[in-house]
Amino acid sequence: MRSLIIVSAAAFVLSACTTTGSIDTTIKNNLPKTCALLETAHAAFIAASVSGNIKPSTIAKEKAAYDGVRVICTDPGSVTAANALVVAATAYATVSLALKEARAAQ
Repeated sequence: MRSLIIVSAAAFVLSACTTTGSIDTTIKNNLPKTCALLETAHAAFIAASVSGNIKPSTIAKEKAAYDGVRVICTDPGSVTAANALVVAATAYATVSLALKEARAAQ
């Protein structure tokens, strides 16, 4: 659900921008918020996963998504702003789905 909100908000923000420069600035300004949400979702997943009832494939997907976006959150200059937003939103969606599965397994 949150991933849809993030993607919708990003689409709204992007639609309000009129130039590439302002789009990049808007994305770079909002990336820290997206990264903070991802950190929170990852921490919740880790806490929920201690039950041991989560499929190894779910754990692997969550880890890959989290590890992939940590690079962008640590060094946003390593990718374009638009790519960073897409990667961060996709990773957040993956982590959120993994968290949902972890909670269901408890």
